[in-house]
Amino acid sequence: MKKFLACALALTLTSAMFASCGSSDDSSSSKAETTTTTTAAPESTADSTAASGTESEGEAAKDISEMPATLKNYEEASVYFKKDMDVASIVEPFAEKDYENDESHVNLSIEELAGIPMLKVETLDQDNGNYKIPKIKFHMEKFFEGHEADLEKIFTIKADVVTKAVGEFTGDDGTKSLVPGNFMGAFVTQPTTGEGENSWNDLYDFGEAEWTSEWGSYELTMRPGIKDGATFVNSTEPQYVSLMRWGIPNQADFYIADLRFEDEDGNVIACANFGK
Repeated sequence: MKKFLACALALTLTSAMFASCGSSDDSSSSKAETTTTTTAAPESTADSTAASGTESEGEAAKDISEMPATLKNYEEASVYFKKDMDVASIVEPFAEKDYENDESHVNLSIEELAGIPMLKVETLDQDNGNYKIPKIKFHMEKFFEGHEADLEKIFTIKADVVTKAVGEFTGDDGTKSLVPGNFMGAFVTQPTTGEGENSWNDLYDFGEAEWTSEWGSYELTMRPGIKDGATFVNSTEPQYVSLMRWGIPNQADFYIADLRFEDEDGNVIACANFGK
């Protein structure tokens, strides 16, 4: 009952906080529905696999050393993160109206988690006791610099994501536990329109949770290739893959271990400057 009420509270808070997820130039926006189960947006066949599972009777907390084995794409990904990366050149936060909307300031850095360098997304802002929404966007034109023609081949995009509790979650009965809790949000493509703007394609609204261990890992998958206008184009103009997590009451960072781009046949599309 405690977990049910906690989930319900978190869902209510996150739903109330979600207001806008505009495009990079504030000229295009979309509002996505949050979900509490693994659910794809209506036009997508996207899916997600929870590597960590949610709480069950007698389930023991997992040590963080088990995390690397749960990553689905790390052996053959398109983009890996390294300590000497210039993070600001490849990923940036949303800053609509100078963070006056529901998005949070975030600290982006590369940090090793269980021996694997990952992009760490640290949420910095709170509103009425709830941590606001971290929203980030990856520069696809940077990943594919010098081979922009490969952008048109992308049919599927995958990301291995790890959530990790920083602050304790307080249950309805006052009990505190170090768990990340709900991980709900959206996975989006923003190809260029060729007119100095980017479209907005919310292809996957995800909803997962971890209430037993201090960490959880998930594979996020979306398929822009099945929707007209959602695919990237052969261009040096800014184009983005965007990821956002709805607000939660306790402090929990999330980490992106890798990005994997596949063609229509499932072959990995390499990004030469971002390989292992």
